[in-house]
Amino acid sequence: MKALIVEDEYQSQIQLDSAIKKYCPEISIAGIADNIDQAVSLFLEHRPEIIFLDVNLGTESGFNLLEKIQGIPYSVIFITAYEEYALKAIKFSALDYLLKPIVHTELIASVQKAKKFKISDYNKVQLRNLLNNLNVKNEIEPTIAVPQSQEIILLKISQIIYLESANNYTLIYSTTNEKLIISKGIYYFQELLGETGFIRVHQSYLVNQNYIRSIRKDSTLELMNKTIVPISKLKIAQVREILLSTKL
Repeated sequence: MKALIVEDEYQSQIQLDSAIKKYCPEISIAGIADNIDQAVSLFLEHRPEIIFLDVNLGTESGFNLLEKIQGIPYSVIFITAYEEYALKAIKFSALDYLLKPIVHTELIASVQKAKKFKISDYNKVQLRNLLNNLNVKNEIEPTIAVPQSQEIILLKISQIIYLESANNYTLIYSTTNEKLIISKGIYYFQELLGETGFIRVHQSYLVNQNYIRSIRKDSTLELMNKTIVPISKLKIAQVREILLSTKL
């Protein structure tokens, strides 16, 4: 399986190349690029199945590479230091990433995942969603990619009414009347959606504040779709404050 490394820092190139050779011997490094033009040239020449792509390439953005090679199948593993905006866009699209400094166990897991889902329309949907999220204006809400067994469903954040924990899974209820089952815990979605108007009203529920109708006398929440969800006593004051502010 061929891979392309796109990284502008020489030391990082050497470290990643060495780690792949040591921990993922089934991967053959077809080339190493330190800028977008060189990466496009190497990609078209070797057609690698995996691209290890640094988000920041000096004065260039690694995301620009994706725009130049659209329509050609591949898997991508992003390499990044913690940068909230870029990382959030990657997570919204359910794509894989490695944080610097790279941990070899995470590298192995990412490669195994890339091998499992390589070269498919599954990946294309995620990459297209990433590019759309990066290009939208601030006033337009982003879309999250929701992996299912045979497909990726793109769901606008404004369509999500609430999420419910089910052990190690999460159930997503939306205005499309679909109930989606995701193999990630609700903590993952709390981190992902916490800054987009979602409140963890209970250990098992994450609610879109725009769909809260009222707090009932029995200290439960009634949502706009008539669903009743429990609310923690510690969250009642916060929810009341939100309801008051939306009525102003």
